[in-house]
Amino acid sequence: MSQSSAYIILNILVILAGCFITACGIYLFVNGLFHSIIGFVLGIYYLLAGVCIVLLEIVFPQKLVNLFGFYTYWFGKGALISLIGLLILGNSGFFLAAGIIVIAVGIVCMIFHFILGCPRPLVNRSVERKPEPQGQHA
Repeated sequence: MSQSSAYIILNILVILAGCFITACGIYLFVNGLFHSIIGFVLGIYYLLAGVCIVLLEIVFPQKLVNLFGFYTYWFGKGALISLIGLLILGNSGFFLAAGIIVIAVGIVCMIFHFILGCPRPLVNRSVERKPEPQGQHA
C-alpha cells in the first residue's frame, strides 16, 4: 500500500467517525429536546463537532492552522476523535457501537502518526503565496 492510499483510507475513516458523531448528535438533539437539557446540549455539541470533523477532513483552510494546530497531526486528530468517542460511549445499543468505532478510529490515527507523518485534507484549497522581496517598501 502506498503512502497516498494510506492517507485516503485514514481520511475516509475520520469522515466515517465524524458521521457517527453527527448521527449521535442528531439523535440526542431530537430526543433531548423533549426530555432533558443535558441531552439537548450534548446533541448540539456532537452535531457541531461531527460536522466540523467532516468538513475539516475534506477542506482544511490555511487560516485555521494557527487556531487548530493540533489537528494538523494524526496524533492530535486521533486524540480529539478518541475523546469525543469516550463521551459518546454508552451502556448499550447505537451509542456503544458508535463510541467503540469512533475510539478505534482515533487510536488508529494516533498509531499512524508515527508511521505516516502529517495528514493532508482530501481537497487542499490553500494557495501558495510568493514571498515578497525584502527591503522594498511601497
